[in-house]
Amino acid sequence: MPRQDFRNKPIEEVKTLLNSRRGLLPLELHYDNREITWFDFGDMHLRETFLEISAEERLSQHADALTVVTDFDVLETPDLYDDVFSPSGFIFHVGRCGSTLLAKVLSSLDRHNVIKEAEPVQQLLGVEYEEVFRNKRERYFQSLLNIYGHRRLPVHERFFVKFSSNHVKRLEMIRGLYPGVPWLFLYRNPYEIIPTSLEGPAWFIRNKNTPEGAFDADLPIESVEQMSDLAFSVQVESSTLRIALENTCDHCLFVDYTQLKPENLPRILRFFGLNVTGEEYDGMVEQFGFYSKHDGESVPFVPDSASKQSKVTDEIREAIEEELWYLYQALHHSERNLDQVFPEANPGGESRP
Repeated sequence: MPRQDFRNKPIEEVKTLLNSRRGLLPLELHYDNREITWFDFGDMHLRETFLEISAEERLSQHADALTVVTDFDVLETPDLYDDVFSPSGFIFHVGRCGSTLLAKVLSSLDRHNVIKEAEPVQQLLGVEYEEVFRNKRERYFQSLLNIYGHRRLPVHERFFVKFSSNHVKRLEMIRGLYPGVPWLFLYRNPYEIIPTSLEGPAWFIRNKNTPEGAFDADLPIESVEQMSDLAFSVQVESSTLRIALENTCDHCLFVDYTQLKPENLPRILRFFGLNVTGEEYDGMVEQFGFYSKHDGESVPFVPDSASKQSKVTDEIREAIEEELWYLYQALHHSERNLDQVFPEANPGGESRP
């Protein structure tokens, strides 16, 4: 895998390189030496679950894919690429709620550029390196989105970003930087989320007694250290739902996991202002029949809500009822819930454009 070193290069040389190799995207930030590793995705459509999986797939087919190393400082320049799209929509979510499916539905169209939980965005929006980014987070974030959102392929017309579940904690910041950009929040019955999180345990429970865990729970780390895994899991979910509700606005949409189904796709497309052909629509609907996290495989989807709820104990039920259930219901009854914003499921009985 060839590697080019563009550290300490004048910014104009970096821009010239990027605009001659428009497949180059940041793959990882390195805090210790303040460098960025870029990877050339070429003409890939990035339909995989995460950006890093797309890189692995690209390497499996093109062992000579180019990597480039630059300094962090290039993010001080917001216009590294020419021909940049403003975001067409953001996807926020709790865990295990169908966000990967929705992102893959959108990325099934060649003209959609959908960036899914890119590691540099994860790193920048987290708190592990708070001192590195505290005063530059907003500027660097906008630079990253300009990079990911440039017209990498001639067919690109729209740019979407799917964030990680803990990035709801940055929702107010992102809304401030991108006012008016429609954002969709996916959520799910806590009786299906909490048992699964504990069973894993989920990544955020594994990070519980860390600064990242405190960030996820929106509590001081001293408080988190005193909590059981169950209490912590409920707190993480409740803080996420609360922040989504507090940021309710006229360009957000709350979608429950049970609402994420083919017959509701026209409403979601309408929310994002998308017009698709019948053929494109059929390709989107096809995604609903398979497990979205199985890249490169067509594994039929089997509903799992009943099996998840069967794992609810009395202790879990009590914790959910006390701290979480009312927030879940508030999302259901919000004026920005899918059923309230678009009360008709299929106008005129239509199921496709």
